[in-house]
Amino acid sequence: MLAVGAAQLLEFERSGHTTTRGLLPRDDVVALRRSVDRVYAEREVEALRQKARVLLGDEQQRQIEHSAGAAEGAVKDALRRSIDGLPDGAVPFLQLFNLWRDSPAVAELWRSPHLAGTAARLLGVARVRLYQDAFFLKRPGDGPTHWHSDLAMAPLDTNSFVTCWLPLHDIAAPEDGGSALVFASGSHRDVALHFWHGDPGCPVDGSDRGYPIRQGGALRMGDATWHHGWVLHSAGPNELLAPRRAIAVSFFADGARRLKAAKRTQDDEDAESCEAWVRDVGEGRPARHKYLPIVWPPTGEISGTNLQPKIARGRQPGRGRSRR
Repeated sequence: MLAVGAAQLLEFERSGHTTTRGLLPRDDVVALRRSVDRVYAEREVEALRQKARVLLGDEQQRQIEHSAGAAEGAVKDALRRSIDGLPDGAVPFLQLFNLWRDSPAVAELWRSPHLAGTAARLLGVARVRLYQDAFFLKRPGDGPTHWHSDLAMAPLDTNSFVTCWLPLHDIAAPEDGGSALVFASGSHRDVALHFWHGDPGCPVDGSDRGYPIRQGGALRMGDATWHHGWVLHSAGPNELLAPRRAIAVSFFADGARRLKAAKRTQDDEDAESCEAWVRDVGEGRPARHKYLPIVWPPTGEISGTNLQPKIARGRQPGRGRSRR
């Protein structure tokens, strides 16, 4: 397992984020990028559909698809036109969930000591489950990623949640146009944030609450940042000529339970990610499901082959807001 030193553990505990340089060999990231590209090409319509739902709303997204007809190519073109027709900067990225279900290579990487083992070390637990992975494509001209916390969008009643943000290429420093994540240090310990007692659609600005704002600087391929599920984070717009491509992998400590609706209003932007399991796990019940596999210690529970659920067209969740 890649050693996570005492300084990194302390930084994660106090600040809610840390950086692991050289987490993966460059060759492993190149192989991961090929797998991601293959899955994204096969499932691009899902990314377009999700973004149209979030930015345009359920009804308009369904109308766009209905008008396009049954052919997937026509649906993709119609969704893409609707998204590209929005004002400049309105689209922060395109996003695709749970690539591991279609790629054994991706699934095996998530359960490795580099990823799952480091997650267990940062959380200080013996057993870790995979919550989701998500590919983020920030195209040239895409706008900023707004401040948000990952756990505000997860139907889990837990504090033991961590996300690894892994760029699939070198990321320039912010002053050179890079758009890596920016963190509001210590915000994971602020129980007064809006989403604890208010509308999850109400914007939260991590820059106006007195948190130290930290940027990781330039990232080399193989570097990764880690952030706690409650820490506020954002990213700048992509002002470069090439797309910014990254994958975020989220883990949580085994033993967490599905959130009871009365406890906290959940932002539903990531609803597509959890809809394959959330109805099978009752509110307040332990979050155990084949789509929430134990990945540490290695058990063989996760296979990543032919696990992509078949979601009926038109069964789209409610409206959310865009982030990351």
